[in-house]
Amino acid sequence: MSTLKNIFGLFLLLTCSVAVAEEPLVCPNANATVSGMDTADFVMVCEAVADTAKLMSSLGFNTSAHLEIEILDDASRSLHPIPIIGLFNAKVRRVEIVDYATHLAGTRLGRPFGLPPSRELHYSFIVHEVSHAYTHENTRFTRLSTVAHEYIAYVVQFSMMPAELRESILDRIDVPAFTCDEEISEVYLNLNPSYFAVKSWRHFIKLENGKAYINAILNGEHLCDE
Repeated sequence: MSTLKNIFGLFLLLTCSVAVAEEPLVCPNANATVSGMDTADFVMVCEAVADTAKLMSSLGFNTSAHLEIEILDDASRSLHPIPIIGLFNAKVRRVEIVDYATHLAGTRLGRPFGLPPSRELHYSFIVHEVSHAYTHENTRFTRLSTVAHEYIAYVVQFSMMPAELRESILDRIDVPAFTCDEEISEVYLNLNPSYFAVKSWRHFIKLENGKAYINAILNGEHLCDE
């Protein structure tokens, strides 16, 4: 799996040609088109798409779909009613994510997981939203619940985090794993997304869950809408 340290080389490759792009650009290392960004954001997004596709392929997802991603320079431009870091707009099949500068300013976006903004954390949220896009493409004819989508997205996000970042979140949010499907609820997700994320990750890494549980979700055996 490629990591953030690979970004520097790609950054050098693209610096002369991107600067601030007005037209959408196709990632050289991933099947995605990105619009509304400067060089650094473009490189980070492309790396996130490539890494997410590789990981989700290993979990049984088809990641051949071409993704459209828009980088926003103001959280208020998002289609979401409140400022957030990112979202996947299923109606138009597009990922929207604020640029790193907006996340770094952080005044309207809060502190996800109680942590200050960082490039690694921002990268993980790009991964989160890209995973939503791939999950959508794999379940367009399946009634997958909101919590199923978020469970998968947080599992992929935590999988892609640097170990130090992941452990700092797990140390900060000391809650146990979900113990059954009934606990993985939309009510809990809405009450505390960060706790939902940690409980999902701890549930996923149990020996009896992992990839098999993800595949069961995709097959409609867990966390499906009634």
